[in-house]
Amino acid sequence: MKIINKIIIFLIGSLFIFSGLIKLNDPVGTKIKLEEYFEVFADDLKDKPAQILINGQAQLIPNDQIKETTLSKFMYGLRDYAIIFSVLMCALEVILGVNLLTGYRTRFTIWMLFLMILFFTFLTFYSWHYNKVTDCGCFGDAIKLKPVESFFKDVVLTILIGILFIQQKKIIPNLSSQWGARIDIVTNIACLGLALYAIYYLPPVDFLPYKVGNSIPAQMKPSSPLRYSKEKYVFTNLKTQKDEQSEAWEDKFNDTLTYKYKSYDKELLNPEAKAKVTDFAVTGTDTSLTQKLFKGNRLLILVPDLEKSHLQSLKNVGTLADELKKMNIETWLLTNSTQQMEAVRHEYRLAFPAYGMDGKVLKTMIRTSPGIMVLKDGVVKGKFSYMSIPSAQEVQTLCK
Repeated sequence: MKIINKIIIFLIGSLFIFSGLIKLNDPVGTKIKLEEYFEVFADDLKDKPAQILINGQAQLIPNDQIKETTLSKFMYGLRDYAIIFSVLMCALEVILGVNLLTGYRTRFTIWMLFLMILFFTFLTFYSWHYNKVTDCGCFGDAIKLKPVESFFKDVVLTILIGILFIQQKKIIPNLSSQWGARIDIVTNIACLGLALYAIYYLPPVDFLPYKVGNSIPAQMKPSSPLRYSKEKYVFTNLKTQKDEQSEAWEDKFNDTLTYKYKSYDKELLNPEAKAKVTDFAVTGTDTSLTQKLFKGNRLLILVPDLEKSHLQSLKNVGTLADELKKMNIETWLLTNSTQQMEAVRHEYRLAFPAYGMDGKVLKTMIRTSPGIMVLKDGVVKGKFSYMSIPSAQEVQTLCK
């Protein structure tokens, strides 16, 4: 049993360290995922009347019949602290994983791991069963798992941690308590340092489709031809009120007394080939702005969240844009708040144009607000935080 315990300890410890580090590399991405969970829970906790079914179809509930509750307001309020929860949760995964491997405070570590995996199992079950959050974010943007895959992964981990919970008195530490304490302190400091660096200076490793070296136009196309299964038609049996699938649809479609056509579907056989970027679009008075963006050299000032932006940095950005203009490098500002942005442009005397873009796309492109991206013919040549604004010479070098 000692060998089995050691194998489980190695597997659990390594997995938690890996998972935590992946998310600590991009705590803002984990924050966005937590905000999504808070919004889902808040919506589900609202006071809603029972849904009405007409011909087996659920009807939308009017907004004036939905009321906020104390719990739904509480969940919405948690969104303001999502970045704190993100850092604490990700750091705790790494710290507990390291402590499990060293054997430092074994009983406390196993208890915390057991409680944490129960919480994760609940979240992944909720995502899978209710189809609310399609990606749990277990491994950030590095490894995408379907909700059902995440749930069964957590079930297996719960069983393994449960074994350690039962066997905890028989677990012998690999290091002395003094060395375990020292490693624990170093791990805490390293986790906090990595998180703060990623928040203010962008993730050290970029797993997003807009990483340096990627061509945005190429990411908007499938990597290979998409292959689909045979068409499947869904009909509602009016006698049993159950849905039935059929590849041959003519008979059921004509039998209107027994069947009602509901939907049509076909399964994608190679989903990995799908376009990584599907909703990239620059909006403005000119409908060809997106295509113009992919031609020539561009410095993009990205403002995903105007209200939470470090707007003082735009003073330096304005100076940079003036210098780049002399080098024939255009500067564009992209934001999801074009109307409010006009007042900001006037305040900081920004001479370059501002265009609209979906806020979720902007948050995927850059993790700081504002952030800077250098494009050459649609290829990402550089990404910068507002804390490390490049010089005109750096931008020019990147565009060569």
